[in-house]
Amino acid sequence: MNKQIRVWLSLLLLLLVSLPSLSAAAAEARTYTIKQGDTLWGISERFIKDPHYWPSLWANNPSITNPHLIYPGKNIRLYNGRIELIPEYSIAPEVKPEPVVEQPAPVAVEVPLPTPITEEPAVAPEPVKTVNLFKASSNGDSFIKTDEKELGILVDSVDARVLLTKNDLVFLNMENLDQVEIGDTYSLYGRGPLVSHPLTKMKLGTMMFELGFVQITAINGRTVVGKIGDVYREIERGAEVFEYVAPTNEIELKKASGVLSGYIISGRQGKMTQGQNDIVYIDLGLNNGLQVGNILYISRPRQATEIAGKNKQQLQLPDDLLGAAVVVKARNQTAAALIFKSTSEMHIGDQVMAATE
Repeated sequence: MNKQIRVWLSLLLLLLVSLPSLSAAAAEARTYTIKQGDTLWGISERFIKDPHYWPSLWANNPSITNPHLIYPGKNIRLYNGRIELIPEYSIAPEVKPEPVVEQPAPVAVEVPLPTPITEEPAVAPEPVKTVNLFKASSNGDSFIKTDEKELGILVDSVDARVLLTKNDLVFLNMENLDQVEIGDTYSLYGRGPLVSHPLTKMKLGTMMFELGFVQITAINGRTVVGKIGDVYREIERGAEVFEYVAPTNEIELKKASGVLSGYIISGRQGKMTQGQNDIVYIDLGLNNGLQVGNILYISRPRQATEIAGKNKQQLQLPDDLLGAAVVVKARNQTAAALIFKSTSEMHIGDQVMAATE
C-alpha cells in the first residue's frame, strides 16, 4: 500500500512541476490559425488591441503580398506584442536521441487559444495617436507647386558670395510684411523641372526643392533680415520663401473618408522606378479629401499573356498589387507619400487608391 501511495505522490509532483513551465511557454508565444473572414486589421485588433498595427504586420511578413488575401489554415505566432506569420514549411533542427529512461506516462495539459470574435464591438476602439513604423523627416523635402504662392524672395546677402551657407545674413522681400515677426522661421525653396501628368501629359506644376531654412532677425522698413539655419542644398539669391513645417517623426494612420484614386506623377530626385522607403508624389491632395496618414495601395493593370488567345484584350483581370505607401505631406492638389511595402518595382503612372479600412 505504501508503495502505491509513493507512486501517486510522484505523479502528482511531476504534474505540479510541469504545469508552470507549460504556462510560461504559453505566455511566451501562442499560435493562432487564420479562419474564414479574418483580416489583418481584425487580427491586430483582437490580439494586440491595436488595429493600426496591421501595416507593420503586412510590412514585416514578405509572404503576405496582398493584405486582402490571407488564407484560412495559415498559422500566426503571437509573442511580445508582435504577430508573425509562421512559414508553411520549416526544417526542424537535428536533435540527438537521448538515452531511454523509464518515466511515468506524460500528463496532457491543454492550453486554450483565444476565442475568435464573431461580433463587432459595441464601441469602436480609440485609434492610436502615433505609429513608430513611419518616419518622415522634412530635411530636403520637395513638393510640386501648383496653386501655391511664395511668401517672399531672398534678394541679397551681406557677403558677395554666389553660394550662401549656414549662419549667413540675408535680405528678404516679403509679400505680406504685416504678418512677419522677428523670430519667425521660413523654408527656402529652389525651382526644379516642370511636372506633367503621365497619362494626360498636361502640365501639373513645378517641382520645388527645399534648400534650407531662414530665421528672421530684424525688420527695417520693408527690408527683412534673416539668418540662414540648416542647409540641405546650394542656396542662391532668388530662392523662394514658403511656410516652414517642423520635421515629423511619427505619422498617425487615418482611414480615408471616401474612395480616392489617382496616379504616381513623380519620384524623388527624378527617379523613374520606386521601391520601399522611397518618396513618391501623387495627383491627389487636400482638395480631394486626402490627409496625412492615409494609406495608399499602389497597383498596375494586369496584362494578359499570349496564352489568353485573340480575346485577351477583352479579359477583365484584377490589377497587380505592387505595394503600399503612407501620405506624409499633403498640399491642395498633390501629396508626398512614403512607400513602406514593396512587392515589385513601381513606376510613374502606376495607380494609387486610398484605403478606407
